[in-house]
Amino acid sequence: MSHVSFYRKWRPKTFEEIIGQERVTRTLQNAIRTNRVVHAYLFAGHRGTGKTTTARILAKALNCVQGPTPTPDNVCPNCEAISGGYSMDVIEIDAASNRGIEEIRELRDRIRLAPTEGRYKVYIIDEAHMLTTEAANALLKTLEEPPAHAILVLVTTEPHRLPATILSRCQRFDFRRVSQKEIVARLKHIAAGEGFAIDDRALALIAGNADGSVRDAESILDQLTAFAAGPITARDVVTVLGVVEEQTALGFADAVITRDVAGCLALVSRVVDEGKDLRQVMRTLIDHFRDLLVVKTGSRDADLIDTTEARLAALATQAEHTTIEDVLRVLNILSGTEGESRWSPQPRLLLEIALIRLCRPEMDPTVEGLRARVQAIEHRLGGAPDPAPPASAPPTPAKPPEVPRRRPTQSRPAGQEDVKAEVTVASGAAVATADAEPAGVPVMVIEDVRRQWGRVLEEVKRTKMFCHALLIEGMPLRLEGSVLVIGLRSGYNFHAENLHRPENRSVVEGAVERIFQRRLRLQCTIYDGPSPAVEPAVTADGDPLVTKAAELFGAQILEVKPLE
Repeated sequence: MSHVSFYRKWRPKTFEEIIGQERVTRTLQNAIRTNRVVHAYLFAGHRGTGKTTTARILAKALNCVQGPTPTPDNVCPNCEAISGGYSMDVIEIDAASNRGIEEIRELRDRIRLAPTEGRYKVYIIDEAHMLTTEAANALLKTLEEPPAHAILVLVTTEPHRLPATILSRCQRFDFRRVSQKEIVARLKHIAAGEGFAIDDRALALIAGNADGSVRDAESILDQLTAFAAGPITARDVVTVLGVVEEQTALGFADAVITRDVAGCLALVSRVVDEGKDLRQVMRTLIDHFRDLLVVKTGSRDADLIDTTEARLAALATQAEHTTIEDVLRVLNILSGTEGESRWSPQPRLLLEIALIRLCRPEMDPTVEGLRARVQAIEHRLGGAPDPAPPASAPPTPAKPPEVPRRRPTQSRPAGQEDVKAEVTVASGAAVATADAEPAGVPVMVIEDVRRQWGRVLEEVKRTKMFCHALLIEGMPLRLEGSVLVIGLRSGYNFHAENLHRPENRSVVEGAVERIFQRRLRLQCTIYDGPSPAVEPAVTADGDPLVTKAAELFGAQILEVKPLE
């Protein structure tokens, strides 16, 4: 006889053997015991959680020679026929293959026939959400008023796709994902029955990879028995499934938390060399940071984090060195990357870009990067210390405190009065009165523009795509007062001419103003050589105070006049 898969060989035969669905099985047993069985049921929920198996056990309980009974004996002819799949009174229909109106009309005609062996004819319609609209409408009358001897059980993983008219005619039972502890206990029972050894770490890996599906877990265990020569170990599970080991996921999280770009890229290279599926790596990281978020919020409920005590302790350690905002940013970026990777031929590149964005928010021109930079500024301005890196990470050198600048005192001849000057500057419509050095206003230099150039491009792109296509070929060369000079390579005269058009110039200048909170005029030039030195700033009769004010505001001095 050929090998029988574990999920078929060890399929539950009674309600008591179904794991993780006590609410469902208890309700059905009580309904049978008190003669309150209804004519239509809907079994909905995650794959591999026992929906179809429960429907078959319900059929046995109703047609058992000893019944109807909540505990079928599984030895009578009716029970054996249902278990073997050859009962004339239990009809299973695959709605994915028989989804048309003709098949449902045939069912409607046949359902009137009396059962041949048992008390009830039980129709199990699997993947019921695949029925066409016409077929579902044809089923409505049968669901509402079936013959007294007929029971219909609709099984689906996507109940939201069923019409409300069908949902309202069925008694619904939702099957939940089975916990890892329950799956591990089930796998231990199977291993003992089959006579092979498997260590606890391997069981935990199988249960975690099964995603709450008992059938998936049993199929993985069946596959491992064919792979392993001796006792099944955690290394065997990692090799067969290509999953990411727990320590690797912890290493990725440590590298992201400590902003270690080199460490992240090294881990990516390692999992690629090991032949891991990078989409699976992304999903593992998403699951890890999801658990980290739950721990960070202070909740360690077993229903929220289904994991081992050792991993829970590691998550608690990492949670001490990060913030909820940072974890949410990680989840947003990784989730978007995982979705994008489904259609990309370069998943490795996408993962590396995502990790660099996570470790270097100052290089990220997207909204997530901007949010991270704002949060960092809020920490510094609010006096709140940034989260300390994990103990394994090298300490970050402390930044020396800034020494407040003081205006040097200058001696004046006796009897000379202080002179105040009003300086009109061309920085939008700003007018600065300089009777003392403005404190706290940063001096804007070309390096500031270059560091934020990616954000400027993104802002232009959101406003006008054509301007973005023109501007992306240029680079900031220098600041000349309130004029931002953009260099374009030879052959890009078309780009320069169009950027100088008023409708395009206003788009770029508006984007620059929104990013830097100051108005700069755009000037494009064709340039291939090294960056020239910035011309010296214009001074007002050599007055250093006026010159400093002009530098602070990034302005041009138009006129200087004494105050009255």
